[in-house]
Amino acid sequence: MVASGSHCRHSLTRFNGSIPPQLGDMPSLAALSLYENNLIGKIPRQLCNLLSIQSLDMSNNRLIGELSNCWCNLQSLRYMSLSDNRLTGQLPDCWWNLQALESMLLSNNSFAGEIPAAKASHNCSLISLYLAGNAFSGALPLLERCDSLAILDLSSNMFNNTIPPQLSGMGSLTDLRLYNNNLVGNIPHQLCRHLSIQILDLSNNRLTGDLPDCWCNFQAMMFMDLSYNRLTGKLPDCWWNLEALFFMDLSNNSFSSKIPAAVASHNCSLRSLYLAGNGFIGAFPPVLEGCNSLSTLDMGNNKFFGVIPPWIGSHIPLLRILSLKSNNFTGEIPLELSRLSQLQLLDMANNSLTGSIPVAFGSLTSMMHPQNLSTTKPSNKWYYYDRIDIIWKGQYKIFRKDIQLLASIDLSGNLLSRCIPEELTNLQGLLFLNLSRNHLSCSIPKNIASLTFLESLDLSSNELTGDIPPSISSLSWLAALNVSNNLLSGKIPTGNQLQTLPDPSIYSNNSGLCGFPLNISCVNTSLAPDQRNGEEEDHWMYYCVIAGIVSGLWLWFGMLFTVKSWRCFFLSFVDGMQCKIRKS
Repeated sequence: MVASGSHCRHSLTRFNGSIPPQLGDMPSLAALSLYENNLIGKIPRQLCNLLSIQSLDMSNNRLIGELSNCWCNLQSLRYMSLSDNRLTGQLPDCWWNLQALESMLLSNNSFAGEIPAAKASHNCSLISLYLAGNAFSGALPLLERCDSLAILDLSSNMFNNTIPPQLSGMGSLTDLRLYNNNLVGNIPHQLCRHLSIQILDLSNNRLTGDLPDCWCNFQAMMFMDLSYNRLTGKLPDCWWNLEALFFMDLSNNSFSSKIPAAVASHNCSLRSLYLAGNGFIGAFPPVLEGCNSLSTLDMGNNKFFGVIPPWIGSHIPLLRILSLKSNNFTGEIPLELSRLSQLQLLDMANNSLTGSIPVAFGSLTSMMHPQNLSTTKPSNKWYYYDRIDIIWKGQYKIFRKDIQLLASIDLSGNLLSRCIPEELTNLQGLLFLNLSRNHLSCSIPKNIASLTFLESLDLSSNELTGDIPPSISSLSWLAALNVSNNLLSGKIPTGNQLQTLPDPSIYSNNSGLCGFPLNISCVNTSLAPDQRNGEEEDHWMYYCVIAGIVSGLWLWFGMLFTVKSWRCFFLSFVDGMQCKIRKS
């Protein structure tokens, strides 16, 4: 328990138990820091006697109960952090009497109810307000006269009204987070007055309507997330005026039309761009050719069409995540994509791509070794994680923090043909490979066991022939396998990890396969050519050995009975042995 004149966060000792009421007997105390301990119980009312206190930090404990009305007596309080506890109830009606308060942190508790309204004469000194991760409900607080407020985080609550136009009155606002609520209605055009705003997160609400043209006024905006709403219409033509943006997420709305073009002098700062789950149309956006810092690009589940441009491999060299799934792309996969040395997730499923899988994909550097996968975190003061949604082991899954360790290729649901390149087995860091629902032929690569860390392999619904390589049983991490609906034959390999995959459907509709887990015996089943040739060679070896033994015996006995001297010597030897046995 530390009492100090500042709230520097360097806790050296962890205390248990409750907060002693005697702390309230120090009326001159200016700062009290109790953060990151194991304190339990309620906050004692006696702390309301600390009328001189300016900094109070009780965050990251296990405190419970409600805040009493006497809390409003702390008129000198400038910094208050009660976040990451288990506090409950409503805020006292007198809450806004704390007019000296500059930073209020109440995040990640269980506060509920509506935020109390401030009096008309209220003098607001707030610079930062964090109420995220509670159960506050009703309308968003108006926070009028909070002209100095720079950071407002009301995310992950139960606010269920519209975004009030009055928010535009906070001219100093740089960070506005309202995500994970139940907000409805249009985004008010008055928000465009926040010319200094740098972070705007309105995701996971029920917002509707088009984006106003004035949206392009956000020249300072660096982080924008409007995902998982019901926004419609096309993007304003001036969209790419937002040159400071490094993170843009418009996914899972109902935007439509083409992506606007940019002027020739456009300067693109984007590192992450999410357009998935909308109704965007047109060719691959040419504007992205100038986004050479782009690391994540998710355009899945739209209506884009045409060929995939080869310039992706040279003009967007830092791509780690590329998702173009569920569009109408045609043509061949550009082999230039193999130049993306940092690529760790490639998803082109459910398009109309033709031709073969580029052999050059076997040189995708980041997928060749697990240690090459990016583990660096974004270098910006607003820390965030990228995310991607894929079909993983047959189920829809969203990867967030663990995306940095993911190495995946999904080319399923296209019109790809010819053989699976043996070079793909060079990608030893690969965790997920899905080539299903194409027209791939030839055999499964013999070196498939080189994919040491492979967890999911789907080669189903192709035209693959031959046997299943026995080495596949050595893939110790394999948890999902599907080779059904092919032309495979021979005995199904057994042992090791394959024993944990007893579902016969993963081998179904291969007329030549036999053995566990299928209820088809290999005795009366034609084997794959490789296996059949192997067994024929074994049979010939057995015949030769037996013939050699028989011939040797006949030759020895023949010489014994035809050569008189040999026969006499043999009979004398036998007589001598009998005499020795009798004497003993």
